[in-house]
Amino acid sequence: MTRGAAPNDENAGRSLTNSSIASISTMCYPDLMSVDAREPITLPPTEREQVRDLERMLDLGAPALVSVSGEQLVVPPTVYEVLRKVVELMAEGKAVTLLPDNQVVTTQRAADLLGMSRPFFIKLLETGVMAHHRVGNQRRVYLRDVLEFAHKRDEERQAALDRLSRQAFEAGLYDRNVMPEGGNDE
Repeated sequence: MTRGAAPNDENAGRSLTNSSIASISTMCYPDLMSVDAREPITLPPTEREQVRDLERMLDLGAPALVSVSGEQLVVPPTVYEVLRKVVELMAEGKAVTLLPDNQVVTTQRAADLLGMSRPFFIKLLETGVMAHHRVGNQRRVYLRDVLEFAHKRDEERQAALDRLSRQAFEAGLYDRNVMPEGGNDE
């Protein structure tokens, strides 16, 4: 959803990953998720039941906030989606960090997030795969660009696996596989 989108807005179906407000990551990128970028928010065991209850309530639809004076304000759709995702991740026991969309990271941090060596990441930058800038003699990249690269890489990997599976199926390779006697498929 985009900022200020109404529930019936044409952008209402957009996922948070395309949002202009902040990037939310899960344990795929464990070094990322917190209000303070250096400290992930982890759910204390004493609050687990409350978060599960909150998750159930959020599944019913966008809630309203009620002030001490009784004034009621419906939570905007974008804020609702962010809140719902944060609560879902915390209910699963995952630490959460919210980072601004323009968060800058070092090449070492970016390489760690992508699961590659820093020298290999630097070579990727030099080929123009991702925009970067220099602070003194050190390169910096935007976190959004790193996450976008990771997403694109994952999509390309999945497409390649799908293509290989389709070719193997079309070549009849799956028909030749026979389960050994007494064996199982796991």
